[in-house]
Amino acid sequence: MSLRLETERKYETIFILDPDLEEGVAQSAIEKIKGIITQGSGEILKVEDWGKRKLAYEVKKKSKGQYLLIHFSGSPALLSELERNFRVMDAVIKFQSIRLDERETSASTVAAPDDQPEEESGEKA
Repeated sequence: MSLRLETERKYETIFILDPDLEEGVAQSAIEKIKGIITQGSGEILKVEDWGKRKLAYEVKKKSKGQYLLIHFSGSPALLSELERNFRVMDAVIKFQSIRLDERETSASTVAAPDDQPEEESGEKA
């Protein structure tokens, strides 16, 4: 059994912002989250904006949300601090973080959903 001396791990966090936020407020929330990671000695590896999408179920009386995905490396304490901030930020309506397996960090473990326009075309399957 080997002890792991390094405490830096790679994480993937997806969070959903309130879709009714003004663009400037949403960008400042994203910058705040990035700042928390960098101030906590973390390194941002990738940021993906998946845009506004329909939620599977209502969250805080919202049926849509702006999805964002961040891959970063940092300590478990950094992840705890980031999640604490997610809980108190009004702009964030939902979030989930997972630790990435070291063997799978070269490729994204979650693919972005197929791009679909927000408006419905009127055709039903």
